[in-house]
Amino acid sequence: MNNIITKPDFTKLELILPGEVVQAGKGEFYLIRQDIEKLCYDAENLMRKYQDIFNLSIDHSRLNNDFRSLLTVDPKEIVFLDIETTGLSNTPLFLIGLLYFDDDNLVIEQLFARDYSEEEHLLHYFSEFVPKFNVLVTFNGKSFDIPFIRDRMIFHRKFANWKYTHVDILLHSRRRWRGVLPDCRLQTLEYYICQRRRLDDVPSALVPEIYHDFVRNGNPEYLLGVFHHNALDLITLFELTCAIIIMELD
Repeated sequence: MNNIITKPDFTKLELILPGEVVQAGKGEFYLIRQDIEKLCYDAENLMRKYQDIFNLSIDHSRLNNDFRSLLTVDPKEIVFLDIETTGLSNTPLFLIGLLYFDDDNLVIEQLFARDYSEEEHLLHYFSEFVPKFNVLVTFNGKSFDIPFIRDRMIFHRKFANWKYTHVDILLHSRRRWRGVLPDCRLQTLEYYICQRRRLDDVPSALVPEIYHDFVRNGNPEYLLGVFHHNALDLITLFELTCAIIIMELD
């Protein structure tokens, strides 16, 4: 009997989505760094606006506690997060998108499990990487992203010692725009507040099947849209955070 396990061929993935294989724990996963300036035509202005907020002379007592916590740390201590999963609960996650300042550059890094077995190694890396940040910013992360990550880490018997302030922009968006806008979905806010509309975006409902299809046949063609979708979600989250802080200061 042949007990040799053949390693999957990820050549097509590496051609379409250039990245690097990262060793983590007892295995590996794939890390992709996105160029924010190719994703957002106004990226430079957006980064400048964000950095300027931290240089303002502000009476922090006027601010909501979340934004007070955010503005009283170094911008490099803040990370924006968005995940992609194979279901709503008790199923593997396969992509964690992170947006943060690396020196003076705003970067997007996407941690990708190329098959179901790599989820464990992705989470191992995540649990060691993110504790350097003191503030976490998400959109609906208090109800979805963070509980989902925590449950998957428990499944793999992994634990993260991470003490952070969690700013959930969905909660602040509802406080400002519920009853004013049609709804407070991220792409609705993107259109009305960021004044952008996505073209040819991958519907969230199709994301799990696109990933399952990739695991089955190794064809990464449709994955490109999933990574683009995740990166745009992070950029919109970042821009909404800036917009709400500026409104808080008016």
